[in-house]
Amino acid sequence: MPTPYDAGTGSNPLLSVNDLSVTFRKSRGSIRRTQLTIKAADRVTFEIRESEIVSLVGESGSGKTTVARSVMGLQAASQGSIRYRGAEVLGRKGSSLRDYWREVQMIYQDPFESLDPGRSVQTIISTSIRNLTGERDNDAIRRKVITLLEEMELDPADVLNKYPHQLSGGQRQRVNIARALASDPKLILADEPITMLDAAQKMNILRLLRRLQSKRRLSILLVTHDLASARVMSQRILVMYLGRLVEVGATETVMSRPHHPYVELILQSTPRLRRNYEVQAEGGRALSSIEQSEDVTKGCAFQPRCRYSTSICQTTEPELTEKSSGHSAACHNPLNVS
Repeated sequence: MPTPYDAGTGSNPLLSVNDLSVTFRKSRGSIRRTQLTIKAADRVTFEIRESEIVSLVGESGSGKTTVARSVMGLQAASQGSIRYRGAEVLGRKGSSLRDYWREVQMIYQDPFESLDPGRSVQTIISTSIRNLTGERDNDAIRRKVITLLEEMELDPADVLNKYPHQLSGGQRQRVNIARALASDPKLILADEPITMLDAAQKMNILRLLRRLQSKRRLSILLVTHDLASARVMSQRILVMYLGRLVEVGATETVMSRPHHPYVELILQSTPRLRRNYEVQAEGGRALSSIEQSEDVTKGCAFQPRCRYSTSICQTTEPELTEKSSGHSAACHNPLNVS
Protein backbone atom coordinates (compact mmCIF):
# COMPACT_ATOMS: atom_id res chain seq x y z
CA MET A 1 0.00 0.00 0.00
CA PRO A 2 1.21 3.57 -0.58
CA THR A 3 2.92 5.26 2.34
CA PRO A 4 1.10 8.22 3.92
CA TYR A 5 1.86 11.65 2.54
CA ASP A 6 4.16 13.61 4.81
CA ALA A 7 2.99 17.20 4.70
CA GLY A 8 6.01 18.21 6.74
CA THR A 9 8.70 17.44 4.15
CA GLY A 10 9.07 21.11 3.28
CA SER A 11 9.95 20.33 -0.34
CA ASN A 12 8.73 22.68 -3.03
CA PRO A 13 5.70 21.41 -4.96
CA LEU A 14 6.19 20.15 -8.50
CA LEU A 15 2.72 21.43 -9.45
CA SER A 16 0.69 24.16 -7.76
CA VAL A 17 -2.94 24.83 -8.73
CA ASN A 18 -4.32 27.97 -7.12
CA ASP A 19 -7.88 29.32 -7.21
CA LEU A 20 -8.57 27.60 -10.57
CA SER A 21 -12.01 28.30 -12.02
CA VAL A 22 -13.46 27.14 -15.36
CA THR A 23 -16.97 28.12 -16.48
CA PHE A 24 -19.19 26.94 -19.34
CA ARG A 25 -22.53 28.08 -20.74
CA LYS A 26 -25.28 25.45 -20.81
CA SER A 27 -28.75 25.56 -22.38
CA ARG A 28 -31.73 24.00 -20.62
CA GLY A 29 -35.31 23.43 -21.73
CA SER A 30 -36.87 22.49 -25.08
CA ILE A 31 -39.53 25.21 -25.45
CA ARG A 32 -38.30 28.03 -23.23
CA ARG A 33 -34.56 27.63 -23.31
CA THR A 34 -32.55 29.22 -20.54
CA GLN A 35 -28.81 29.82 -20.40
CA LEU A 36 -27.00 28.63 -17.32
CA THR A 37 -23.44 29.30 -16.26
CA ILE A 38 -21.84 26.06 -15.11
CA LYS A 39 -18.81 26.23 -12.85
CA ALA A 40 -16.95 23.11 -13.97
CA ALA A 41 -14.13 24.09 -11.61
CA ASP A 42 -14.66 26.57 -8.81
CA ARG A 43 -11.64 28.01 -6.96
CA VAL A 44 -9.77 24.68 -6.96
CA THR A 45 -6.46 24.73 -5.08
CA PHE A 46 -4.01 21.87 -4.50
CA GLU A 47 -0.37 20.83 -4.86
CA ILE A 48 1.50 17.76 -6.05
CA ARG A 49 5.05 17.07 -4.90
CA GLU A 50 7.76 15.08 -6.63
CA SER A 51 7.20 11.30 -6.67
CA GLU A 52 3.76 11.71 -5.09
CA ILE A 53 0.54 10.08 -6.27
CA VAL A 54 -2.59 12.13 -5.66
CA SER A 55 -6.11 10.99 -6.55
CA LEU A 56 -8.75 13.45 -7.76
CA VAL A 57 -12.06 11.71 -7.03
CA GLY A 58 -15.65 12.50 -7.96
CA GLU A 59 -18.71 11.40 -9.88
CA SER A 60 -19.24 12.11 -13.55
CA GLY A 61 -19.98 15.84 -13.78
CA SER A 62 -17.91 16.76 -10.74
CA GLY A 63 -15.33 18.66 -12.81
CA LYS A 64 -12.30 16.44 -12.25
CA THR A 65 -11.52 15.93 -15.96
CA THR A 66 -11.86 19.68 -16.53
CA VAL A 67 -9.20 20.26 -13.89
CA ALA A 68 -6.89 17.67 -15.48
CA ARG A 69 -7.37 19.21 -18.94
CA SER A 70 -6.60 22.64 -17.54
CA VAL A 71 -3.41 21.34 -15.95
CA MET A 72 -2.50 19.79 -19.29
CA GLY A 73 -3.00 23.12 -21.04
CA LEU A 74 -5.94 21.85 -23.08
CA GLN A 75 -8.67 23.85 -21.33
CA ALA A 76 -8.72 27.61 -20.85
CA ALA A 77 -9.35 28.85 -17.31
CA SER A 78 -11.64 31.68 -16.24
CA GLN A 79 -9.32 32.58 -13.38
CA GLY A 80 -6.54 31.22 -11.24
CA SER A 81 -3.03 29.96 -11.69
CA ILE A 82 -1.32 26.67 -12.55
CA ARG A 83 2.41 26.65 -11.89
CA TYR A 84 4.82 23.85 -12.79
CA ARG A 85 8.23 24.09 -11.12
CA GLY A 86 7.26 27.64 -10.25
CA ALA A 87 6.49 28.74 -13.85
CA GLU A 88 2.97 29.65 -15.00
CA VAL A 89 1.26 27.14 -17.31
CA LEU A 90 -1.93 29.00 -18.23
CA GLY A 91 -1.58 30.94 -21.46
CA ARG A 92 1.32 28.93 -22.84
CA LYS A 93 1.35 28.38 -26.59
CA GLY A 94 3.58 26.96 -29.31
CA SER A 95 7.08 25.92 -28.29
CA SER A 96 6.49 26.95 -24.67
CA LEU A 97 3.53 24.57 -24.41
CA ARG A 98 5.51 21.83 -26.17
CA ASP A 99 8.33 22.25 -23.66
CA TYR A 100 5.77 21.83 -20.88
CA TRP A 101 4.32 18.70 -22.50
CA ARG A 102 7.80 17.19 -22.53
CA GLU A 103 7.55 16.97 -18.74
CA VAL A 104 3.78 16.66 -18.26
CA GLN A 105 1.80 14.03 -20.13
CA MET A 106 -1.71 12.57 -20.03
CA ILE A 107 -3.06 9.02 -20.13
CA TYR A 108 -6.56 9.17 -21.56
CA GLN A 109 -9.64 7.25 -20.49
CA ASP A 110 -10.50 5.51 -23.76
CA PRO A 111 -7.50 3.51 -25.03
CA PHE A 112 -9.07 3.13 -28.47
CA GLU A 113 -10.35 6.64 -29.19
CA SER A 114 -7.10 8.19 -28.00
CA LEU A 115 -4.98 6.19 -30.48
CA ASP A 116 -4.94 7.02 -34.19
CA PRO A 117 -6.53 3.97 -35.91
CA GLY A 118 -4.54 4.64 -39.09
CA ARG A 119 -1.13 4.43 -37.40
CA SER A 120 0.85 1.43 -36.20
CA VAL A 121 2.07 1.13 -32.61
CA GLN A 122 5.58 2.01 -33.76
CA THR A 123 4.38 5.17 -35.53
CA ILE A 124 2.17 6.26 -32.61
CA ILE A 125 5.00 6.12 -30.06
CA SER A 126 7.79 7.29 -32.37
CA THR A 127 5.79 10.39 -33.36
CA SER A 128 5.67 11.45 -29.69
CA ILE A 129 9.40 10.87 -29.35
CA ARG A 130 10.15 13.01 -32.40
CA ASN A 131 7.74 15.81 -31.56
CA LEU A 132 8.60 16.15 -27.89
CA THR A 133 12.29 15.26 -27.63
CA GLY A 134 13.56 16.43 -31.02
CA GLU A 135 15.22 13.06 -31.68
CA ARG A 136 15.66 12.44 -35.42
CA ASP A 137 17.78 9.29 -35.55
CA ASN A 138 15.42 6.54 -36.73
CA ASP A 139 17.47 3.74 -35.18
CA ALA A 140 17.57 5.50 -31.82
CA ILE A 141 13.84 6.13 -31.97
CA ARG A 142 13.11 2.49 -32.81
CA ARG A 143 15.28 1.32 -29.91
CA LYS A 144 13.43 3.62 -27.53
CA VAL A 145 10.03 2.41 -28.80
CA ILE A 146 11.11 -1.19 -28.19
CA THR A 147 12.37 -0.35 -24.70
CA LEU A 148 9.10 1.40 -23.85
CA LEU A 149 7.02 -1.55 -25.05
CA GLU A 150 9.12 -3.94 -22.97
CA GLU A 151 8.64 -1.67 -19.99
CA MET A 152 4.88 -1.97 -20.60
CA GLU A 153 5.27 -5.77 -20.50
CA LEU A 154 4.41 -6.03 -24.20
CA ASP A 155 6.31 -8.13 -26.75
CA PRO A 156 7.66 -5.68 -29.37
CA ALA A 157 7.85 -8.41 -32.01
CA ASP A 158 4.12 -9.02 -31.52
CA VAL A 159 2.72 -5.48 -31.31
CA LEU A 160 5.21 -3.13 -32.98
CA ASN A 161 3.60 -3.22 -36.42
CA LYS A 162 0.01 -3.74 -35.31
CA TYR A 163 -2.76 -1.16 -35.44
CA PRO A 164 -5.00 -0.26 -32.47
CA HIS A 165 -7.94 -2.39 -33.66
CA GLN A 166 -5.66 -5.45 -33.63
CA LEU A 167 -4.90 -5.07 -29.93
CA SER A 168 -6.89 -5.96 -26.82
CA GLY A 169 -8.15 -3.18 -24.55
CA GLY A 170 -5.37 -3.83 -22.05
CA GLN A 171 -2.72 -3.78 -24.78
CA ARG A 172 -4.10 -0.52 -26.17
CA GLN A 173 -3.93 1.13 -22.77
CA ARG A 174 -0.34 -0.05 -22.33
CA VAL A 175 0.50 1.54 -25.70
CA ASN A 176 -1.27 4.69 -24.51
CA ILE A 177 0.92 4.70 -21.39
CA ALA A 178 4.07 4.06 -23.45
CA ARG A 179 3.23 7.05 -25.63
CA ALA A 180 2.76 9.21 -22.52
CA LEU A 181 6.21 8.13 -21.27
CA ALA A 182 7.94 8.70 -24.62
CA SER A 183 9.45 12.03 -23.53
CA ASP A 184 10.40 10.79 -20.02
CA PRO A 185 7.95 13.13 -18.26
CA LYS A 186 7.98 13.89 -14.54
CA LEU A 187 4.21 14.30 -14.07
CA ILE A 188 1.49 12.02 -15.45
CA LEU A 189 -2.19 12.96 -15.51
CA ALA A 190 -4.08 9.66 -15.62
CA ASP A 191 -7.70 10.39 -16.56
CA GLU A 192 -9.81 7.35 -15.60
CA PRO A 193 -7.13 5.03 -17.06
CA ILE A 194 -8.93 1.78 -16.16
CA THR A 195 -12.60 2.64 -16.71
CA MET A 196 -12.83 1.01 -20.16
CA LEU A 197 -11.11 -2.23 -19.08
CA ASP A 198 -12.38 -5.50 -17.60
CA ALA A 199 -11.74 -6.31 -13.93
CA ALA A 200 -8.57 -8.35 -14.50
CA GLN A 201 -7.01 -5.71 -16.75
CA LYS A 202 -7.91 -2.94 -14.31
CA MET A 203 -5.77 -4.52 -11.60
CA ASN A 204 -2.94 -5.17 -14.07
CA ILE A 205 -2.86 -1.53 -15.21
CA LEU A 206 -2.91 -0.25 -11.62
CA ARG A 207 0.01 -2.53 -10.75
CA LEU A 208 1.86 -1.33 -13.86
CA LEU A 209 1.34 2.33 -12.94
CA ARG A 210 2.58 1.71 -9.39
CA ARG A 211 5.69 -0.05 -10.72
CA LEU A 212 6.40 2.71 -13.25
CA GLN A 213 5.91 5.39 -10.61
CA SER A 214 8.42 3.72 -8.31
CA LYS A 215 10.97 2.99 -11.06
CA ARG A 216 10.79 6.41 -12.72
CA ARG A 217 9.97 8.42 -9.58
CA LEU A 218 6.93 9.84 -11.34
CA SER A 219 4.35 12.16 -9.86
CA ILE A 220 0.84 11.08 -10.81
CA LEU A 221 -2.53 12.81 -10.65
CA LEU A 222 -5.02 9.93 -10.84
CA VAL A 223 -8.44 11.17 -11.97
CA THR A 224 -11.06 8.60 -11.00
CA HIS A 225 -14.62 8.08 -9.78
CA ASP A 226 -13.47 4.96 -7.93
CA LEU A 227 -12.34 5.30 -4.32
CA ALA A 228 -11.11 1.69 -4.35
CA SER A 229 -8.55 2.52 -7.06
CA ALA A 230 -7.61 5.71 -5.23
CA ARG A 231 -6.96 3.71 -2.07
CA VAL A 232 -4.59 1.34 -3.86
CA MET A 233 -2.72 4.06 -5.72
CA SER A 234 -2.45 7.31 -3.82
CA GLN A 235 -0.98 8.95 -0.76
CA ARG A 236 -3.57 11.75 -0.78
CA ILE A 237 -7.14 12.17 -2.01
CA LEU A 238 -8.85 15.29 -3.32
CA VAL A 239 -12.62 14.84 -3.51
CA MET A 240 -14.63 17.05 -5.90
CA TYR A 241 -18.32 17.82 -5.99
CA LEU A 242 -19.84 20.07 -8.67
CA GLY A 243 -16.57 21.84 -9.38
CA ARG A 244 -15.40 22.33 -5.79
CA LEU A 245 -13.01 20.42 -3.58
CA VAL A 246 -15.06 19.19 -0.63
CA GLU A 247 -12.53 16.98 1.17
CA VAL A 248 -8.73 16.73 1.13
CA GLY A 249 -6.49 14.51 3.21
CA ALA A 250 -4.27 11.46 3.49
CA THR A 251 -5.89 8.55 1.67
CA GLU A 252 -6.23 6.18 4.61
CA THR A 253 -7.57 8.95 6.84
CA VAL A 254 -10.23 10.03 4.34
CA MET A 255 -11.23 6.42 3.66
CA SER A 256 -11.47 5.40 7.31
CA ARG A 257 -12.81 8.62 8.88
CA PRO A 258 -14.39 10.84 6.21
CA HIS A 259 -15.43 14.31 7.29
CA HIS A 260 -17.77 15.12 4.39
CA PRO A 261 -21.16 13.36 4.01
CA TYR A 262 -20.55 13.04 0.25
CA VAL A 263 -17.47 10.90 0.87
CA GLU A 264 -19.46 8.79 3.33
CA LEU A 265 -22.11 8.31 0.64
CA ILE A 266 -19.71 7.16 -2.07
CA LEU A 267 -17.85 4.92 0.38
CA GLN A 268 -21.13 3.15 1.12
CA SER A 269 -21.64 2.59 -2.60
CA THR A 270 -18.17 1.46 -3.69
CA PRO A 271 -16.56 -1.99 -3.71
CA ARG A 272 -13.92 -2.74 -1.12
CA LEU A 273 -10.42 -3.41 -2.38
CA ARG A 274 -8.35 -5.81 -0.32
CA ARG A 275 -4.61 -5.36 0.13
CA ASN A 276 -3.98 -8.09 -2.47
CA TYR A 277 -5.88 -5.91 -4.98
CA GLU A 278 -8.90 -8.21 -5.23
CA VAL A 279 -12.23 -6.43 -5.49
CA GLN A 280 -14.84 -7.53 -2.96
CA ALA A 281 -18.42 -6.65 -3.79
CA GLU A 282 -20.29 -4.91 -0.99
CA GLY A 283 -23.92 -4.01 -0.69
CA GLY A 284 -24.50 -0.32 -0.17
CA ARG A 285 -26.89 2.51 -0.83
CA ALA A 286 -27.13 3.67 -4.40
CA LEU A 287 -25.85 7.14 -5.08
CA SER A 288 -28.55 9.68 -5.68
CA SER A 289 -28.01 11.89 -8.71
CA ILE A 290 -25.56 14.77 -8.79
CA GLU A 291 -28.19 16.59 -10.90
CA GLN A 292 -30.16 17.17 -7.69
CA SER A 293 -27.53 19.74 -6.76
CA GLU A 294 -27.19 21.58 -10.08
CA ASP A 295 -29.96 24.07 -9.33
CA VAL A 296 -28.70 25.02 -5.88
CA THR A 297 -27.77 28.71 -5.98
CA LYS A 298 -27.36 29.34 -2.27
CA GLY A 299 -25.71 27.47 0.55
CA CYS A 300 -24.12 24.05 0.22
CA ALA A 301 -24.53 22.37 -3.16
CA PHE A 302 -24.66 18.93 -1.54
CA GLN A 303 -27.61 19.76 0.73
CA PRO A 304 -30.32 18.08 -1.45
CA ARG A 305 -28.52 14.75 -1.01
CA CYS A 306 -27.32 15.19 2.57
CA ARG A 307 -29.02 13.58 5.54
CA TYR A 308 -27.09 15.81 7.95
CA SER A 309 -28.20 19.11 6.41
CA THR A 310 -29.22 21.89 8.79
CA SER A 311 -30.48 25.44 8.30
CA ILE A 312 -27.01 26.94 7.83
CA CYS A 313 -26.41 24.55 4.92
CA GLN A 314 -29.29 26.21 3.04
CA THR A 315 -27.96 29.73 3.43
CA THR A 316 -24.15 29.64 3.66
CA GLU A 317 -21.68 27.92 1.37
CA PRO A 318 -19.08 26.06 3.47
CA GLU A 319 -15.40 26.78 2.94
CA LEU A 320 -12.74 24.10 2.70
CA THR A 321 -11.05 24.28 6.10
CA GLU A 322 -9.05 21.92 8.29
CA LYS A 323 -11.33 19.84 10.53
CA SER A 324 -8.61 17.60 11.98
CA SER A 325 -4.85 17.44 11.59
CA GLY A 326 -3.99 17.53 7.86
CA HIS A 327 -7.59 16.71 6.93
CA SER A 328 -9.88 19.37 5.44
CA ALA A 329 -13.54 19.42 4.43
CA ALA A 330 -16.07 21.93 3.13
CA CYS A 331 -18.88 21.08 5.53
CA HIS A 332 -20.81 22.84 8.32
CA ASN A 333 -21.52 19.50 10.04
CA PRO A 334 -18.37 17.44 9.52
CA LEU A 335 -18.39 13.76 10.43
CA ASN A 336 -15.90 11.87 12.59
CA VAL A 337 -14.56 14.94 14.34
CA SER A 338 -13.76 14.21 17.96
